[in-house]
Amino acid sequence: MPSTRQFAAISLTLLSILFPFPSMADSKPLIVTGSSTWQPFSFINRDGEADGIMVDYWRLYAKENNLNIQFNLLPWSESLQYVANTDNVVHGGLGYTGSRAETLAFSRELPLKRYNVSLFVQKDLPVDDLNLLDSAVVGTVKDSTKHAFLMSRIPEENIKLFPTFGSLNDAAYRGEVDVFIDDFSTALYDMRHTGNSGQFTARRKLYSFPLHFAVNKNSQNSLADIERGLEKIDLDEVNAIYDKWLPQNKLHSALPWLNKHAQLTILISSMLVMVIGLFFYRKLLKNRTEELKSAVEALKTSEERLECVVQNDALTGAKTRHQFYTLLAEKRFSPSPYVVAVLDIDSLKQINDSFGQDVGDMVLKHLAKLIRLQFSGSTVSARLGGGEFGVLFDLTESTQAMKRIKQLHKVLQLSPLHIDQQIIPVKFSEGIACYPYDGEDGESLVAIATTRMRANKPNYSMFGHTDNDTDVTERRWA
Repeated sequence: MPSTRQFAAISLTLLSILFPFPSMADSKPLIVTGSSTWQPFSFINRDGEADGIMVDYWRLYAKENNLNIQFNLLPWSESLQYVANTDNVVHGGLGYTGSRAETLAFSRELPLKRYNVSLFVQKDLPVDDLNLLDSAVVGTVKDSTKHAFLMSRIPEENIKLFPTFGSLNDAAYRGEVDVFIDDFSTALYDMRHTGNSGQFTARRKLYSFPLHFAVNKNSQNSLADIERGLEKIDLDEVNAIYDKWLPQNKLHSALPWLNKHAQLTILISSMLVMVIGLFFYRKLLKNRTEELKSAVEALKTSEERLECVVQNDALTGAKTRHQFYTLLAEKRFSPSPYVVAVLDIDSLKQINDSFGQDVGDMVLKHLAKLIRLQFSGSTVSARLGGGEFGVLFDLTESTQAMKRIKQLHKVLQLSPLHIDQQIIPVKFSEGIACYPYDGEDGESLVAIATTRMRANKPNYSMFGHTDNDTDVTERRWA
């Protein structure tokens, strides 16, 4: 008769045959798409395999999270359409734009280096600014962030579109375009590896943006799960990927003006300039000192006016209305979403009438303090006037913003305002507007949020009186 140990082994074998355990081979793979000609970020190599910085990054992601992964790299426009029309496909690296956000859900910023876009010009052309272009042809990839950037700055007839990054570079080397814009490092990489170093030179940096991954709207529930996997990736391993593809010593060797002879010339010229500078040092220093004294006196005379511009709200310590609108104006072309909220204290006029102006001021300071404590990090708050406060939730969408505002309501209930052994009721109504869905400029977003806030106002105040239009106006500027 078989022993007990033999019987157990036979039983386990039968169970494994009848009910096989799940394995990595059975798990659904993570499909990642991107450009097939964007060297060295993502491209198809000579062996027909996916390669590049983005590909290595997602392979590292799969390794750290014990996942299967497959790559389906396509021409740039096709990769955007593929992820927009296919569920559970990840676009491995792209910039945020308002038009893309209509069909795609974007992650937080990836731990990859920012994409620094520079102006590359044929070496013999005397152009160093987009504003100086008149008849020059500027090449870019269709549906890229650079395409949108150029459309807002130069005439459309001066723009020549290409389906892929590779076709753009090939056309530039053949002389079909005079100017193109691209990431500084990747452009130098391509010129060095194709033997075209020196044909184009980088004249100036235009802008930069972070990289995200994205899925289509039907798959946005998977964003949080994928983002959690990012936390397992060590930043040193990401830096090692960049060192592999963009070693600094080889990168700068692509710049023809940095060879050894040029470096010697630059060194001698620098020493000569330094000697001349030391010769005139004493005279120049004396003149500069007098100019600085005059500048200091001029600054002193305008000190009060300057303080009025930059000083925070004297009562609550929040930023001023002017500062808030200035900050929103700077975010007009933001590549990332944000939310503007307007909070207004309910029945502030009745509080002033019932308890006095001093108590009304204490209510304002109480709410402003809780806003600062509750909304930390990149959130900015300002007093817009009366009992109205504006709040900017950066890198945030509407659901996240409303969740934080609801939390503020709870904190306000748990932290009532006590004055002379009496509880002063403090409540507020809110309205929000989202960039870029509700508008693309700060004034429009504040106006929309204000309208929605007024629609959320209670029909009756906490004191039992009906709120009317006059009450709202007086409450705002009480």
